[in-house]
Amino acid sequence: MKRITIGCLVCLFIMLLVCSGRFIMLSRARRALPWTATGVQEHYQDSRFGSDFQRCLRARINESDFDAFAKRLDLTRTYGADDESLPISWTACDATWWTPPRSLVGARFEHDGDYYAMAAFHDGHVYFVAMGW
Repeated sequence: MKRITIGCLVCLFIMLLVCSGRFIMLSRARRALPWTATGVQEHYQDSRFGSDFQRCLRARINESDFDAFAKRLDLTRTYGADDESLPISWTACDATWWTPPRSLVGARFEHDGDYYAMAAFHDGHVYFVAMGW
């Protein structure tokens, strides 16, 4: 009887550990920031039952660190005139601190079907957005 109880407790502990990993792990975007980043602000929203999600992140970094940040997130394309037909834009994040640059020109991005991620450096901050639908 004690073996069953101990086994159940061990299984419960493992399940809680796995499930709590979603809440205690830093996002990929946050992990990609340089260690010198300050004022990190992040907003995440999902549809709970679907695959739709939105992540907005802003942090103060040195402009020289921006290329490495974009590379760590595999943002390999630079937005230009040829990309205006793509369905990407600065999303309307619900956070009051979300003030990305108006223009997308020069932003690094990746677009793949129903997912896009984009980052830009503006006024001493890196702005990052990722969306899936």
